[in-house]
Amino acid sequence: MYEAYREIRANYYNKTRFSTSWKVLNVKDGVEVAILEHEEDLNCPYVRMQAVLPVPVEECWDFLRVDNWHWSMPKMDPFYEGVSVHGNFSHPAVGVLLCRKRVKRIFTFGKRDLVFLSVTENEPLADGTWVSGTVSVHVSELPRQPGYTRAFQDSVAFYKPIV
Repeated sequence: MYEAYREIRANYYNKTRFSTSWKVLNVKDGVEVAILEHEEDLNCPYVRMQAVLPVPVEECWDFLRVDNWHWSMPKMDPFYEGVSVHGNFSHPAVGVLLCRKRVKRIFTFGKRDLVFLSVTENEPLADGTWVSGTVSVHVSELPRQPGYTRAFQDSVAFYKPIV
């Protein structure tokens, strides 16, 4: 599993840093949102958000830790309903949590239920960049909650200190 994660991380890192085909959708308050078509699935593009945050990487990293979502996520996502942790796994290089996130109804979209692995690097990359990510999974012990639509959200986030 760790090798698969490393391949995904390297792929995302290369796309965010070296691809020139990103289409910028919006720039507001110092945050840039762009998309890049997926080579295999045009209906599922890569999305990149870039921003300079005026805090140390460690503070940002701590703000976004799953165990802080009860107070941090509502500040970023008004539709966030909650998260529960169903497993904690360790590897010498990464920490892995099995999580379920719930999201309230968004306009015409019903409530959503996401089951994913939250992966966090134990050490930064050689250039000081910290990396975390989520990978959607199917786990028979965590079936879709009644009244919710099963949704998927895979991501890799890079936190690079500016020196």
